Amino acid sequence: MQRLLTRTLAFCAMLLPAFLGAAHGQVSDQPIQHWPPILSDQLLPSNSTQSADSIYKLTLTPTFFALPVASPRLRDLISETDRPRTHGLLASTAWLKGSLVTETEVASNQGWSDSLRTRIPGDARNDDRSRMMRVGLTGTSGSVKYGMTYRQAGQAFYNAPDLALREAWGEWRNGFTALRTSFGQQWNNTAGDTSRSRMEQTYGRVGMTWNKPEWPNLALSYSKNSLSSTRDPLGVTPQRAENHTLEAALAYNAANWTARLASSYILGSDLTRNGAENSVKMQMLTALFRPFNTLTITPTLVYRSEQQDWSGVRIDTPSASLTMHYKQSRRLLISAVGNYTGTKSSDGLIDTENLGGKGVFAWDLQQTGGWATLISLEAGYNRMTNHVTPAADTEDISGLVKIVLASL
Repeated sequence: MQRLLTRTLAFCAMLLPAFLGAAHGQVSDQPIQHWPPILSDQLLPSNSTQSADSIYKLTLTPTFFALPVASPRLRDLISETDRPRTHGLLASTAWLKGSLVTETEVASNQGWSDSLRTRIPGDARNDDRSRMMRVGLTGTSGSVKYGMTYRQAGQAFYNAPDLALREAWGEWRNGFTALRTSFGQQWNNTAGDTSRSRMEQTYGRVGMTWNKPEWPNLALSYSKNSLSSTRDPLGVTPQRAENHTLEAALAYNAANWTARLASSYILGSDLTRNGAENSVKMQMLTALFRPFNTLTITPTLVYRSEQQDWSGVRIDTPSASLTMHYKQSRRLLISAVGNYTGTKSSDGLIDTENLGGKGVFAWDLQQTGGWATLISLEAGYNRMTNHVTPAADTEDISGLVKIVLASL
């Protein structure tokens, strides 16, 4: 009986993405870059109900997501009550003692500011454009784990808007080795607006990882994706492209430090230019040092090189960043970050440099009477230098003082 129920649920879940896709319009088989399923950032306390025979367990969890503050300038800040955010409800059901889990989430926008309202045509507070719906399934059978998901968000939804996705994946583990594969489709213009193009993507990925304690960790992957535009309005140039990506990474974890070296190679072809190719090579080195329990230092080095065969242009982009995070206690926090990015093309049309940094000092003054008082000082600096057009140089210095009163 248990085996029959498991097969029935798995079969229904396999049909679910196709059914939902048909309900929202047929998607082309053209495969882009993998966008993973997106969940709400925060889960609030939940309520659960469990049947007497433990065949299933139902959990209801409120979800919450708030848009990050885009600018530290005082003139750009809005009150917390008007800060854009989403509220939703996530229903999770565990079947057969957790071997099969289903999820259903619905969410909509909450909060509204006049500045944001001017950016989105129309007041979208009461229509489908401000809502999101997601369903998913995860199953486990021995060393095999599998799942599928479907998500659709309206054009005005705050978190990953105007995006629909359906994906299936599987994972097999044996000792220190894991093999994972996934394939899916995603597209924008979920409302089917005839005045806008719809970008459709089909992707597939297979990867292998080897992770043994006290040994370097190895990861290898290959992915292929295809991008095409449909429902192109009059005067809009169609787009069709295909990419193949190879990635390799080697990492080592020690007691007080970690390091990771990753390299990727992307071979792309523009099908609207008779298959003209471009290639991208990228190397990235990241590390994390923890000399003390209270101090964390994270340097990152990246070098990216792109070669365009149809134009013969080569674009080099080196970048570096350094982050320091010091937490003396739960009441004192000091963090600083600095970054540099340069972009230069072989034809001399692009030659820019970006230099920036930010520092934050946060102090919890006191916690009395059920209230916490937090004060923070933030300072930022950004400079963009354009060696081709010096008149386009920009420089920005900002400072911000925050005092936050919050209930415990």
